Amino acid sequence: MYKSKKKSYGIIIIIYYCIYCLGLFLAGILYQKGFTFGINIIYCSLFVVGVLIALIKDRNIYNLGFGKEKLQINLIISLLIVVITFIVIWVFSALTFNKLLKQMLYYFFYIAAIEEILFRGLIQNYLFGFKLNKYMIFIIGALLFSFMHIPFQMFVHNNVSLHYLVEALPNLIETFIAHFVYCFIAYKRKDITISIALHYAYNFLGVII
Repeated sequence: MYKSKKKSYGIIIIIYYCIYCLGLFLAGILYQKGFTFGINIIYCSLFVVGVLIALIKDRNIYNLGFGKEKLQINLIISLLIVVITFIVIWVFSALTFNKLLKQMLYYFFYIAAIEEILFRGLIQNYLFGFKLNKYMIFIIGALLFSFMHIPFQMFVHNNVSLHYLVEALPNLIETFIAHFVYCFIAYKRKDITISIALHYAYNFLGVII
């Protein structure tokens, strides 16, 4: 995880990130027009393209954030986080078990897993193609993760303007810090599995409770 790479990796990921943000902007336009199905197609397509980039260039899933070194214990810890989070929410939420289960699957797979694979996995790994100080590379990754939320969310909040940057500043700072936390965990555990579980827990708890 997070080792020096050839410059081509950095160039590829910047191009991909630009396409990703453009896709989210288009998804925002569709959201404003009520085309939910189109949003899902764009979002999933962007994810598939990201995964294909790693599979074609690396022919493995290591740069997507998955490793074998500590996988067993990582999976056990992740499962505990997922289960405990769900139980806590089930106890305090007024939603039925079935609705909570659907919400859990949504926040785990559609939000946490996809964002962790793309940003703590693919993008942060590929940024090491630039010959910069490693801390600067992590800062760049954090900035990319933070600003990724703007193109779509400005439509959700019905504020498609530069003023939205000021409105969203607390959330941008929060996601900036979160990136470092998740990267640190992924680096120490040699895998993003626990990061996915924590990302899911943080988002799920924040919205439901």
